[in-house]
Amino acid sequence: MNNDAPGMRMVYEGPLQIGIYAFIFFGLFAVAVTLWILYKQDTLRSKYLLLVAWGILPPVWFVVEYFFIFLPYGAPGSFGFFQYGQDIASKLWAGVFALISIDLYKASEKAKEARKRETSEDYG
Repeated sequence: MNNDAPGMRMVYEGPLQIGIYAFIFFGLFAVAVTLWILYKQDTLRSKYLLLVAWGILPPVWFVVEYFFIFLPYGAPGSFGFFQYGQDIASKLWAGVFALISIDLYKASEKAKEARKRETSEDYG
């Protein structure tokens, strides 16, 4: 059966499918937590940690999913849909990574300005 046919979009079958859905939910939850941390916890340290985590973990997941989950356990004929799903996920990852980078840049510029003001007040 061709899993890329209209109406059939299963990449994994059986119990593995439930685990993958749980991991997708975890990924979306991680996006929500990241956005909360970016806008509620205004520390450079937490933003750098987010940047490192989002820079390393999603690409590692894409490799692990392809080589260690999809190749041995993927549903036959579902590679096109798998590839499309990874393409969508990588774009979401890139968007979150860019958002963290931009926010970190803005926060570091604010910190530089604050340090300049402090030093100019000390000597002025």
